[in-house]
Amino acid sequence: MLKNQTITAIVPAYNEEPRISQVLKVLKNVQFIDDILVVDDGSRDKTVQVPPSMAVDVLRHNRNKGKGAALISGIRNKSESDIYLFLDADLIRLNEKHLYELVNPMVKDPSIVMTIGVFKGGRGSTDLAQKVCPILNGQRAVRGTWIRRVKDFSWSRFGVEVFLTHYARDFGGQVEMVPLWGISHYHKEEKYGPFLGFYHRIKMYFEIIYAYLLYESKIKMKEIVVPDKSSEKKDEKYARV
Repeated sequence: MLKNQTITAIVPAYNEEPRISQVLKVLKNVQFIDDILVVDDGSRDKTVQVPPSMAVDVLRHNRNKGKGAALISGIRNKSESDIYLFLDADLIRLNEKHLYELVNPMVKDPSIVMTIGVFKGGRGSTDLAQKVCPILNGQRAVRGTWIRRVKDFSWSRFGVEVFLTHYARDFGGQVEMVPLWGISHYHKEEKYGPFLGFYHRIKMYFEIIYAYLLYESKIKMKEIVVPDKSSEKKDEKYARV
């Protein structure tokens, strides 16, 4: 807890068995984080088998639904949090300072509904991509009272960052960009190999464009992110490990 703010870290993960433990080790050593939830989005590897020593909560989708749906599942299962930290499972050189820099602006200024991390000084290719389109970064802190009233974004998959950023800006939510020095993440090609990695990269870009094109039609829908565990789908399993 940081200045009476309950903080939950949500880590959506898909086939991140070789990498997720490094992120969780950092989170477990941060005293101001009250809860850690891994959402295994239908992985085909052993991502869901987080080492028992981590003592984190794990929610598993029996099929892959996409990043947007994974985040919503996490929010619904931790529906009382003041602040949510959204963190990718494949981060490199994550440390406590990065997490504090994401959360602190929201603790200091109640008008801020979301912070967005921007990678700097990590890897050249990643830094360049962040300069071109910084809103695609998945490292964010969001205010609980705000995110639980956002229109349903379970459909958005990798376009979730585009959706949330535009939603905040369109509906008066203050957003602050936060530089995160020295941090990076694994590229698709490093995780899957050159050919399959390229396929996953193109698929990710397609989902981002899809979210951008459908944004206006989706925000006209009445549904919101309801923080009610009774609304969970039957194909989700929850356990503490």
